[in-house]
Amino acid sequence: MNRMGPMKPLLRGHFHQAFFFITLGASSFLIAKADSGPEYLSTITYSVTLLLMFGISALYHRINWIHPDHRLLMKKLDHAAIYVLIAGTFTPLALKGFDWSTASRLILIMWSVAGLGILQSVFFVKIPKYVASLLYLFMGHFMAPYFPQLMETLGRKPVWLFISGGVAYSIGALAYGLKYPKLSPAYFSYHEVFHILVCVGATIHFLVIYSIL
Repeated sequence: MNRMGPMKPLLRGHFHQAFFFITLGASSFLIAKADSGPEYLSTITYSVTLLLMFGISALYHRINWIHPDHRLLMKKLDHAAIYVLIAGTFTPLALKGFDWSTASRLILIMWSVAGLGILQSVFFVKIPKYVASLLYLFMGHFMAPYFPQLMETLGRKPVWLFISGGVAYSIGALAYGLKYPKLSPAYFSYHEVFHILVCVGATIHFLVIYSIL
């Protein structure tokens, strides 16, 4: 066993650590803006999933987990948290953009898919990176057919902004899946590009959700 654990780029995990604390403060303003039971529930759910994703990612990538079992456990939690965030992000969007019947059905589907993604993360965590990226992209684009309806209820600007956030996430997933660009592996490589684009996508989606409350 490698007593030092695998070597990581110097900046691995720093961006998600910073965004965990940014999210911690920003989420309080988001929740405070809610003015109904469903909005409180959806904004709290979204905030918790965002904190989980950034927090687990920071713990996994910043700490040099020496024991392979501990490292594998954190990897499983890190991958599972991405599915949870995708479902959490769509929850407030669905509640604001659709009638209760449609919203509840879509939310149930999204969280069910997230549950399947969690199972994949736990039991098939060692699948190739490109396969994992395709699964994230599939779930993240699930709402695409409903965007025209969302534009009617929420307006074109919020939906196009939301789509741009999804584009940032998608490019990040491709960088992760293709392991490109390498840049400077000792300091800043494709994984850091992925993390930065996740931060960009999360910021855009947060601003959209805040604006539609």
